[in-house]
Amino acid sequence: MRSIIWTLILLSLTSGTARAELPDWALQADELGFVTANAEFTLLHEMGHLLIHELQLPVLGREEDAADQLGLVGLFLLHDEHEREGFQQKLLDIADYWHLQSLHASQMDESIQARDSHSLDEQRFYNIACLAYGSAPEQMEWVLTVTGLPYERAFYCDQEYQQVVHAVNWLTRHFTATDHAAHHKISVHYGEPPVQLMDGHELRERIRQSGILESVAERASTRFALHRPVQLQLASCGAADAWYNHLHAELTLCYELIGHYRQLFGQLADLRQQRTARHP
Repeated sequence: MRSIIWTLILLSLTSGTARAELPDWALQADELGFVTANAEFTLLHEMGHLLIHELQLPVLGREEDAADQLGLVGLFLLHDEHEREGFQQKLLDIADYWHLQSLHASQMDESIQARDSHSLDEQRFYNIACLAYGSAPEQMEWVLTVTGLPYERAFYCDQEYQQVVHAVNWLTRHFTATDHAAHHKISVHYGEPPVQLMDGHELRERIRQSGILESVAERASTRFALHRPVQLQLASCGAADAWYNHLHAELTLCYELIGHYRQLFGQLADLRQQRTARHP
C-alpha cells in the first residue's frame, strides 16, 4: 500500500513537561479535519512519486523515502503552511493517525515487512517527524508527548531538514514552471463512491467542498513544469489504498482509504484520553 506517512515533530522537552504545553484543542478532534488532513498527506506522498516519474528525477535510495521527502518538504513545508490557521491541529491529527495505524496493523498482522519497498512504519514516522520538527524547531516543542522522537535524533533534525531543502531547491531551479500557459496541469476527477459506502455521495461532496484535491494539484502544477496532462482521481478501488500510475499519468486516492481514516477516527478519543491520563 503506497500510502503516506505525513507526521510531526518535537524537541527535547523533559518528561516533566506537562499537558499544559499542548494546545487547548488537543482533545477536540473533528472527523472531517482528521480525514482531510490525512488525505492531504497521502496525496503529497503520491505527488512525490508523480514528480519523480514525470520529471525523471534521479533517486538514490528508496523511491518511497524520496517521495516522502519531496512531497512533505517540496509541497508542504516550503509552501508557507506553517502560517496557515489550523496547521498544528493538522499535524496532530496526522501523528495520531500513524499511532492508531501502527496499532491496527499489528492487530491485523499487516505490519510492513523488512523485505518491503517501504521503510518500516516506525522509521517512516520518525523520518517525517524529524523533517517536520527540523523545519521550525521553535514552533514545535509541544509535540514531544505526541511523537516520542528522542532527543538524540531531534538534535540533528534541523540539519536533516536543510539537506532536503537544498535538494528540493535544486530541483525547483531546474524544473520550475516559468511559462504557466505552456505546461500541463493536474486535473481533478471525482468518481462514483462504492455502493457499500452508505453515505458515499455525501462524503464525496464534503471532500469536494474542502478543496484539498484541488489544492494539492495546484501546488504541484504551479511549482513544477509537467510535460503531459495528469489526472488526480478519487475512486472506488476495492481496497484502502493510494498510488501513482506513471503509465497512465493517474494519481488515485481510494474512497476505501478515506473510510479507513474514518474507522480509525472512531478510536481517536480513547487514544487522546489515554495520553491525557499519562500526562495530567
